[in-house]
Amino acid sequence: MIKFLKRIFFISLVVMSLLFIFKDYHPLNKNDYYRILQNNEIKIVTRFGPSDYYEIKSEENGYTYDVMKGFADFIGVKLTVITMDSLEDAINALNNREVDILANMGVTNNVKTSYAYNKVNQYIVYNSKYTPKPDEINDLNGNDIEIIDSIIIKNNLDSFLKPINVNLVISKEKNIGEIINLIKDNKIKYTVVNNNELAIFNKYFPEIKIGFKIGENIPSTWAIPENTNHQLEEKLSEYFTQILKTNKLKKFYTKHFTGKIQYTFVGTRSFLADFLNVFPLYEFYFKKYAKLYNHDWRLLASIGYQESKWDKDAVSYTGVRGLMMLTKNTSKEMNVEDREDPIQSIEGGAKYLKKMLKSLPDNINNNDKIWYAIASYNIGFRHIEDAMKMADNEGVNSGNWYLLEPYILRLSQSKYYKNTKYGYARGWETLKYVQNIRQYYDILVFLDSQDNNNETKQIDKQIPSTL
Repeated sequence: MIKFLKRIFFISLVVMSLLFIFKDYHPLNKNDYYRILQNNEIKIVTRFGPSDYYEIKSEENGYTYDVMKGFADFIGVKLTVITMDSLEDAINALNNREVDILANMGVTNNVKTSYAYNKVNQYIVYNSKYTPKPDEINDLNGNDIEIIDSIIIKNNLDSFLKPINVNLVISKEKNIGEIINLIKDNKIKYTVVNNNELAIFNKYFPEIKIGFKIGENIPSTWAIPENTNHQLEEKLSEYFTQILKTNKLKKFYTKHFTGKIQYTFVGTRSFLADFLNVFPLYEFYFKKYAKLYNHDWRLLASIGYQESKWDKDAVSYTGVRGLMMLTKNTSKEMNVEDREDPIQSIEGGAKYLKKMLKSLPDNINNNDKIWYAIASYNIGFRHIEDAMKMADNEGVNSGNWYLLEPYILRLSQSKYYKNTKYGYARGWETLKYVQNIRQYYDILVFLDSQDNNNETKQIDKQIPSTL
């Protein structure tokens, strides 16, 4: 009897040991990590948005993008970013192995999730130019609130608004940038953004204000298929552990969310103060390189002011830096060794603007070419090409800047950019960028014309007033 009991105990011990050793082994689970390595590519889905993913100055950018790119580099494969606005489409693509990861899409059910690499607060926001500040929840009663397709936002809104009746509109084909622009244009009253998105949007639209906080410390995570094996999950854990220990995650965050540069028009008084106190430091170089590359120095100086407020130490949340805000790639292309050196930066900006002008097609009105070049300086010429093609397809003169503006706005609207060659771009930002430069330019034209120089007068006649 004792021998029998010993045998039972021994068998039980072996079975328990084997169960422990193979607790993570599921023969039907898929080795997604091996497949990713074999393909030498990882496909990650995220949304277009100011804190997740966007393209500016012809380079991919965003906080979530930097974290995604870091993981692709960590495992030594190419990153392919796929954007989706529909949550259902994203989940289906993940389960069908059309993509490998969903990044910050708010998916937590029936998936495995990563470390919460960021936490945000969520707010109901409104446009203070057109909508009074709601003092209590009942002020929202009977109104529409339009949001992106997010389970987390919907659940938080449902909890917050439970006592009252609102019409919740879930946009499955709009990104947060599109919705904020509807708020800006007073086409809708309310939406929900997180604190990081709001900080960036307020650089362009300070009129967007907080109504109520509906959620606090909401985790940002990645989702991988529930039936993947342990390897991909372990690699994600290793990666987040590493970027936490090395402070790389903190650097990503600081880069995107702690910049102080405002992108709204600063006003004539502030501009004049900077013109008197800062501009003289760089006046010689703006004039020198404008002459060398055949530009109007007042225009080159206006671009510099829009980019950095003539601050040689400026760093944008997009990672570009220096007085003319050159990217690393542009600096290299323009043979700028130190983009934080103001003299090199001014020359690099002048050379790059010249390149943009040379790339323009012949059908553009001569008087408008400079605005196309400046827009390309900001957004990249290939997106301007997309806007021009949309205009051409509708029989609109794509060589007229005023007529092209509505098509540049379409570059951030999913129903249009999905059918373009180069995809999403923040067209609203580019239009504001050009508008601000025109205003700074007109001020400089006015100041410079006080010299009563005949040559300057002749140029001034060609300048449309924007003041």
